[in-house]
Amino acid sequence: MATTKSDRKKAAKGTYTTRRGGSHDHQPHAHKPNHPPYHDPDYQQKPDHGHAPPNNPRYPDRRIYGSYASKNPPRYVPHPFEHMCFKPRQEDYKPPATCGDDQADVCLRKDHRMLTADEQNRFLNAFTQINAMNALGPLVDIHGNAIHQMHGNPRFLPWHRIYLLRMEELLMTVDPTVCIPYWKSSEEQAFPSWLLGFTPTVNLMGGPHTVTRNIGMFAVLPNASAVAAAMANGTFNTFAPALEGIHNSGHVWVGGSMGSVPFAPCDPVFWMHHCEIDRIWAEWQATHPGQNPTLSGSSATMDPWTETEMDTRDITALGYQYV
Repeated sequence: MATTKSDRKKAAKGTYTTRRGGSHDHQPHAHKPNHPPYHDPDYQQKPDHGHAPPNNPRYPDRRIYGSYASKNPPRYVPHPFEHMCFKPRQEDYKPPATCGDDQADVCLRKDHRMLTADEQNRFLNAFTQINAMNALGPLVDIHGNAIHQMHGNPRFLPWHRIYLLRMEELLMTVDPTVCIPYWKSSEEQAFPSWLLGFTPTVNLMGGPHTVTRNIGMFAVLPNASAVAAAMANGTFNTFAPALEGIHNSGHVWVGGSMGSVPFAPCDPVFWMHHCEIDRIWAEWQATHPGQNPTLSGSSATMDPWTETEMDTRDITALGYQYV
């Protein structure tokens, strides 16, 4: 006599209980290990739902979801970045107590050690919000595209100056008081403590990436003497590679995500580290007028943006200062 699937299931259950050492009890509703209290479906039997499935399973009740509960729901139109977060009325907005009105049109980038707890929270909140609205991931992906030739050549400093501006503009769509702080690693010789527990997961083109760090494992941080030696260079073509070398060691010292070009901007310390590199360049520029990258033609355009190398020479004109 041929066995049915039901017979095979019973046999299988019997074998399982034998291995457990129990008896095969067929009493109905017995709450024993050989009678698990969950549904064991028969996949060879066509399910009988008793009713037709809804037009749109995600929105089953038309009374609740209106026209979304149909085969042709409304077309999805994403919110632009500037409308992704709610903002208070102008008269209800609470700017930081430390924010003055004398230089309201200029973003003041501060040493992160100068930030108040409120300013730290605003930076982390803005970073979290642009990540949640999937605005951060595409910006990180740009850094992973070597077509822009932003490392190991005279484009390094001007390209990242514009990159920082784009990030700052994104942060300001959430909180217009947020400017990227800088991490003076050569002087501090330590990782910013208020970032240690902040390891976001960023959705990248290749999938989600969660920030990791391996602080101090594979390098040492360049110190103030190394920065002074770079500053002593008299021409851009000798200064820039010296500064980029200091920059590279900072990435490797943090390690983890920061040690990889495609993933480094996922870590907020990336932006603070690059702010410090940009600050050192701005300080060197002030004492070496006329010393600029030797770029021409398409290499002088900081693609994928339209700014040229010449546009990057004056940080005040770009709308920020270091304090």
